[in-house]
Amino acid sequence: MIASLEGDERAVLGVASASDGALLYESAQWLGVNKSHQSYEYAMQIRDLTLAVEQCISSASLMWAPELQKELLKASHFGMAFSNGLECNRFARMIRKLRVLNEVHRRRIGIPITYPQLQELGESGLVNRLIDIGAYGLAIEICIWLEMDQQEGIDRVLLEWVRRTISKAAESVNPAELDMQELDEKITRKLLGYPHVSLADAAKRAVDAKLPKLARLLIKREKDDSKQVQVLLDLGDVQEALTRAAAAQRPQLMHQVVRHLMKGQKRAEYELAIRKIPLAQCLYQDLVRDENERGSGKMMLALLEQASDFERQAMFHLDAVANEINPSERLYCLRRAKEAARNMGDKGVEELLNDMAAFAPGQSERGQEHMTVRETLIEYAADPQKVAQFKHQAKLTEKQVWLWTIEGLAKLGKTEQLLDLAQKKSPVGYVPFVKACIKYNQREESKKYLAKVHGYQELIAANMALGNFVAAAKIAFDRRDRDTLQQIFMKSHSDKDVYSKVGQLIKSL
Repeated sequence: MIASLEGDERAVLGVASASDGALLYESAQWLGVNKSHQSYEYAMQIRDLTLAVEQCISSASLMWAPELQKELLKASHFGMAFSNGLECNRFARMIRKLRVLNEVHRRRIGIPITYPQLQELGESGLVNRLIDIGAYGLAIEICIWLEMDQQEGIDRVLLEWVRRTISKAAESVNPAELDMQELDEKITRKLLGYPHVSLADAAKRAVDAKLPKLARLLIKREKDDSKQVQVLLDLGDVQEALTRAAAAQRPQLMHQVVRHLMKGQKRAEYELAIRKIPLAQCLYQDLVRDENERGSGKMMLALLEQASDFERQAMFHLDAVANEINPSERLYCLRRAKEAARNMGDKGVEELLNDMAAFAPGQSERGQEHMTVRETLIEYAADPQKVAQFKHQAKLTEKQVWLWTIEGLAKLGKTEQLLDLAQKKSPVGYVPFVKACIKYNQREESKKYLAKVHGYQELIAANMALGNFVAAAKIAFDRRDRDTLQQIFMKSHSDKDVYSKVGQLIKSL
């Protein structure tokens, strides 16, 4: 046997070889077998320890007998003990590969493969050979020994076992007579030992084998909602997929199911299925709303009417009011919104929309369809008769009329009318007068109304509106109101001096 060796094998095991590898091997033999000091003499003759270790490892890879492999690996390990620069990765990798080779050489497997052949075939190729002969257990062990990627290694072996187990069971007997429960338990027991392997993948194999009952049993055990829903869709269990997606409370998953239904079924069919799940119905309506196709608005309204969703019908019509240019169409949409509110049973919204509908024709006559009630009243604030008319038509409250009239007079620069209005008892106080004047750049006018302001909160608000942050801070300081002082402090940051003074007041509390 020795005479037939070549390369590193001859260098290490050849007769009368004086190579570094042979010297290291002899040194290890003398130490391990004879416990002789002659081991030291052989070791001292080694010129290149790194080369010696490499030769021993290389020789071990080409040996068939496990005993000789061990001796050569022990020699290389012995040499590595005398060097700090040698990496042990190749040594460890070689041990794993020799373990694999020795395992497949056994009689029960019977694959007479050498190390060079393994290198040529590749690790995945060897696993494939083991799968082909049904040696799944050894294939998994080898995947672990060689630290192969899970998806390419253990997962692939297990799923191939699942596929063949299902196929074999389906071919052996009539599918109608097959005990699905037993097969489900068999597959589950195996896969539960490997939690990273998805039962959904096993269920997909059952679907491919046309065993939907088994697939349904397997998918019930799957914990990943998205995988579970996908398999249910593959099985055509639309309602179950919708129910699972809704139970998961994951809109993205529900969106996936709805999209799947829209692609694969007729509109009448999937709308009927979606109606039973409120979350799916809402998502579907949003999808329809986002569609840019012609007629999508009518489709959206039809869905809302079909679902008797009066609240969203009202919102739909109000959106149309905001976007519609044609006055008659705007009025029509407003009336439809009012009908939806009445069907919804919300009296407050119905009355509000009724007032808007009553006000809309007058807006059309004035050519002000684009203006809101507030904007219209502000525009005509200087005309008391118009204000009274708008108040009646739109059924505005006294406070609304006062606030909008104050703002309108300030905007129009009607300072005398504003001053006359301030002589009356104001239901909204006098802070709005100050704020309106400041808003429309009438600072001097605003000071006239500051004297009329009474009350702690009103004085704070008026002074802050005027920018008198220090005065406002002093009022709050007298009340020891730290929260209000903090608010004033945050508002006064634009003026460093004022900011500093307010800060000092806070610190002195």
